[in-house]
Amino acid sequence: MPVDEITSALLEQIKDIDERDEKQVLAELAGETVRDYIYETEVWDEKLRQKVRKVKLSWIGTREAARNRGNIVPTGQPQVTDLDDGIRIVVQFTDLKRNFSVFGGCHQPRKMKVKDFDEVSGEFKGFHLEDDPFVFQKGLSKAQRNALNSCIPADFLAKQVDYFLKATGKPALQAPTGGQKKQKTAPTKADIKPQGEWEAITPEQVKDLAKIFQVMWNLSKMNPDDVWLEIKNKFGYESKTDMTKPEHMNDAWFFLKQKYCPNK
Repeated sequence: MPVDEITSALLEQIKDIDERDEKQVLAELAGETVRDYIYETEVWDEKLRQKVRKVKLSWIGTREAARNRGNIVPTGQPQVTDLDDGIRIVVQFTDLKRNFSVFGGCHQPRKMKVKDFDEVSGEFKGFHLEDDPFVFQKGLSKAQRNALNSCIPADFLAKQVDYFLKATGKPALQAPTGGQKKQKTAPTKADIKPQGEWEAITPEQVKDLAKIFQVMWNLSKMNPDDVWLEIKNKFGYESKTDMTKPEHMNDAWFFLKQKYCPNK
């Protein structure tokens, strides 16, 4: 595929993502609860000579990934520049734990494209441009999206994509490699203790990872490596030493209990 065709295809992908993110911004402004964390598309891969599946975090998904990562905060106020054809917004985010900062920006047009339809037949006729009353909200959200995507490591973002795919019952993108890691096995119904035993667990019994591992083994015969993988994928901890606060244990135990405790 010629370079100009590749560039055109990439621009179309970027345009599509921007338009879908703008719809999420408007939906939230309208008071809707948005749960579309990922966008899925199929694009032509010239090397493979076939269409391949592409998945990317939406604006809402990026924001949720940053929340799961933790310790990422905005630095200062957004820098807004008024231009003739739009506004330019620049924001900065800092990962406090790792002392790492990035900027993200967006040029948001003042005009929005509005579809025209025939009043009688309802047939689509084309587009016209109108002043966009939500130009700032759209631009700010996209600037934050761009900054957070640069602040969060690519491997963590990929894990979040797989997590959201799994939550919606769709196959993950990351396949196991080399057979080096033990495949996770979920506890069977026969392994899981009755709900009453889960409810009887006190905070003292799950105050550190070792105790959580022991409790999960007692309640479900779940291997500690599998327990840690669940916690790591959910909250994005890079190592067990990242879990240094009591609330980390509380969150981990609540998540595991919600997922594996049998219903009444």
